[in-house]
Amino acid sequence: MQEIIEEGIKMTFRGHKMIARPDGSSANSWYAYKCAGCGNDVSGAVVAEIGTEKGHVKWLQCPICCEGAVQRLDGNIYPGVAFGIKLEGLPKEIELAYTEARNCMSVDAYGASELVCRKILMYVAVEKGAKEGESFSSYLTYLGNKGFITDAMMGWVEIIRKNGNKAAHKIEKVDKERAESTVMFTAELLRIVYEMEFMAGKYGKEDKEGEGD
Repeated sequence: MQEIIEEGIKMTFRGHKMIARPDGSSANSWYAYKCAGCGNDVSGAVVAEIGTEKGHVKWLQCPICCEGAVQRLDGNIYPGVAFGIKLEGLPKEIELAYTEARNCMSVDAYGASELVCRKILMYVAVEKGAKEGESFSSYLTYLGNKGFITDAMMGWVEIIRKNGNKAAHKIEKVDKERAESTVMFTAELLRIVYEMEFMAGKYGKEDKEGEGD
């Protein structure tokens, strides 16, 4: 048994002999969870497991995509599944930012997620022709004048900006539900501005190819 001191906290490692390695023949060889790698609900293989006075830690492997995960002492599985919906047809830079916002939610980094969503507003405006370096209010005005944001959308798009501003400038804990709404509204904006046009082009092309002379 080895005692380890880390940042003033004493931890006890009971040795490698205490690590169980299930062989797949028993019920504890499998664990049901949602895989962050492929997004499927799976019965993952328990590659190894160790018990402590505080609970169990499991090392898991997805049988579909083979990605690994860990169930920690708090019961949560990491990496967690990205929050929100996956979208198609996004410009690469915006897709990366949106994925980052979703992944931040999966590790409880709610303020970081809102900051990225705020930045996505800038990305969208600049991608659609606005000048870089302008104020966020001017970006919203630009997107509205160009028809990308309608009057009906402006209320919830403004929420993205305000929540992002609060995350950036106020010393307060960001509420999970608020952050979820910020990502949700961001997804709807991206769906309307990019995905619907992408899907129309995709299915319109398929319909045209299927038409006879």
